[in-house]
Amino acid sequence: MRRKSILVLPLVVLLAAGLAWSAECGSLYDSPGRKQTAKDFKPAPATIETSVGELTFLRGAFPDEESARKIYDEIDLQRAAQAYMDFYPALSLHAIISSQVRDFGLETSSDFGVMAFMTPSENYLTGNDVTPYAVASLDLKIDGPTVLEAPPGVFGTANDAAFKFLTGFGLVGPDKGEGGKYLFLPPGYRGGVPEGYFVVRSPSYRVWPMMRGFGELGTGDEAVRWFKKRLKIYPLATGPRDNKAVNASGLGINTIPPEDGSAFAMLNEIIQHEPAALFSPELLGRLATLGIEKGRPFAPDARMKRIFDKAAQHAVAMSRAIVYASRDPEINFWPNRHWEKMFIRNTEFTRNGMSDIDARTLWHYPAIVVAPHLNATKPGVGNTYLTSFRDKNGEFLLGDRAYKLHVPANVPIERFWAVTAYDPVSRSLLDSGGTITVSSLRDPKVNSDGTVDVFIGPAKPKGVSEKNWIKTNPDKGILLVFRFYGPLQEVLDKTWVLNDVEPVK
Repeated sequence: MRRKSILVLPLVVLLAAGLAWSAECGSLYDSPGRKQTAKDFKPAPATIETSVGELTFLRGAFPDEESARKIYDEIDLQRAAQAYMDFYPALSLHAIISSQVRDFGLETSSDFGVMAFMTPSENYLTGNDVTPYAVASLDLKIDGPTVLEAPPGVFGTANDAAFKFLTGFGLVGPDKGEGGKYLFLPPGYRGGVPEGYFVVRSPSYRVWPMMRGFGELGTGDEAVRWFKKRLKIYPLATGPRDNKAVNASGLGINTIPPEDGSAFAMLNEIIQHEPAALFSPELLGRLATLGIEKGRPFAPDARMKRIFDKAAQHAVAMSRAIVYASRDPEINFWPNRHWEKMFIRNTEFTRNGMSDIDARTLWHYPAIVVAPHLNATKPGVGNTYLTSFRDKNGEFLLGDRAYKLHVPANVPIERFWAVTAYDPVSRSLLDSGGTITVSSLRDPKVNSDGTVDVFIGPAKPKGVSEKNWIKTNPDKGILLVFRFYGPLQEVLDKTWVLNDVEPVK
């Protein structure tokens, strides 16, 4: 009797679910439509007008030689353009870690670069110039299990080769700001795991750890010495080894994925190096049709090189539209302002159980680092990032014009706020030859009512403090990012409202 009752409950639940589905979607058996026969099939025409010209099919089915050529060119172009966008996070991370080796001169995973502070010569996507950074490049295929000793008091993140979150460090990590030893294990690792570590099993060989501190680290060489003393990275098998900490401020680096056909050679390198399980069979299958397949030489002919170039440009065009002309109904942080979310819904880029692919592009095309704390949900914890590239009237911000941003009093933050100007083409720090950030950390002039006026333009208005002026490049557009470090409830519930950027005549 007991067995029967146990079986009845799931059956009732299934029946109820089935009835609910039928009510919502309708039943195939209730409305199958009118009777049809083979004569009701309506094929596409024998001549089809498309964006690539007229396509002709002999006897309605067989493509003539010219049509087949056009079709395959279009298939390869569409697949390559979509692959560029689908794999952009992986391309971005690969560009970062490989450029750090190339441009900073890092020789092993134990070496790292320190920027205190970042300058326009370091084109990390929307990196900021108000906090010191330390960055390294790990390869678990070379070093095997790798230890990272995180200093106390930092904010840090490690992302895998697909630019997905692995762990946080410091105040946003399991060490809770006390510092600790993190052990990164390579894909498929089956060996023993010693005690005393925060264990991170990585699905990829390459890993990008980065961390930042605040004023207590100092600047320039002082910050380099601070990290040199406290940050250690080494293979578990060898223990601590010699390393170098490079003062990377002003050293120059190019971390942005190519926007031409060479991006596909970079993508091939990723596919050859990383385990196939890092990406879905569907994505890998699309790449295989383009000649990018694990264990297979990548040798595009002249035709494919032209297509790869065009595909990259198409993908960049689509990415620019998604970022600078978003059609997502949730894009605005406040409904009556032109400040937009960088993370629309979450840092996993999911929505209703689906991949939120435009939201993924909206973050990854102009930005780097993926971590839950970058999209704050609790007061005083994490960050909130907003972008604006339009003035109060909805016009794009241009570097040869003058603007004012009136920041209301009492910005609700635990730490500080900052507004920084970027080049919307490179999505990196704007190279204007002047100050491009106004921040509460840098003591801007505060009005008697507690508000702060930020002036934006190629020339400083008379009587305006240098600390309240963002210098622009007249030949560039302007992409602004407003950062709340430790946003409080008034930001999270949107009761505190940031004004739009206003044109100044």
